Amino acid sequence: MDKQEQKEFGDDSVESGRHDDEHGGGRDKTFTISVNYNGLVKPIEVDKDETVGDVRNKAIAAFGITSNPHLLGLFPKDGPELSDSQTVKEAKIKKGDELLLRPSAVRAG
Repeated sequence: MDKQEQKEFGDDSVESGRHDDEHGGGRDKTFTISVNYNGLVKPIEVDKDETVGDVRNKAIAAFGITSNPHLLGLFPKDGPELSDSQTVKEAKIKKGDELLLRPSAVRAG
């Protein structure tokens, strides 16, 4: 991973002389993204190693959604629904990104 890509994913540990590893090395593992739900946007603090499902649950809690939260999914502005099992890093979610929280086409209740 090059320096620019690491910076985009909230990790500038290479510049500080520390390399990120799977055990949480790196200084900036957490960063803020925005989640848009019905036109309301809220900041959500995410960790590059947590799953998209965890981020979705944080967003649901931030918006206080109690009715059928299991039917919602996270979507990039210009792409298909993100898989709950992917990590933030695998889903290429970057610092400052805005995701949409909206009904999923695949989830069933």
